[in-house]
Amino acid sequence: MTRMFDKAATKPNVKRVAIHGIDQARLVCQFIRQKRFKEDYIIELWSAKNGSGSIGPAWFKGIINIISNDFPDLRVIGVLDCGKAAGHSLAALREGVDCIYTSTRPSVTKKIKMIADVAHIEVRTRRPKMPDLLEANKSEKILLKYLSKVL
Repeated sequence: MTRMFDKAATKPNVKRVAIHGIDQARLVCQFIRQKRFKEDYIIELWSAKNGSGSIGPAWFKGIINIISNDFPDLRVIGVLDCGKAAGHSLAALREGVDCIYTSTRPSVTKKIKMIADVAHIEVRTRRPKMPDLLEANKSEKILLKYLSKVL
């Protein structure tokens, strides 16, 4: 059954970062690998807010697949932000994205979760606070500050 709460959000060893492309995803994973904390942390790579509307689920799934192949020693989860667009959530489910975030009305979210349950796709209903690597020239500094606090 699809989780009705954000289970991963309660784990202290989950590190979340909003990425805007493959280079930033690689940067996060390389940083974790270099710091040798890969055994202790789950890395959640989140799309930008409402990212499903701008990048699409196939593009995001492609990034996560590449990262999973390039960094098989890391535990990486990709979370596609579908925001309030139920159609984007359904497109992500059809594409086979492993985890989505939705902020649709509760009645709509319930239906999305029922569909996701059949496909074994996790649905999140809370977007936690996390660093956003939008400014590529500051990505390394942001990561160093955020991840080094607890690593």
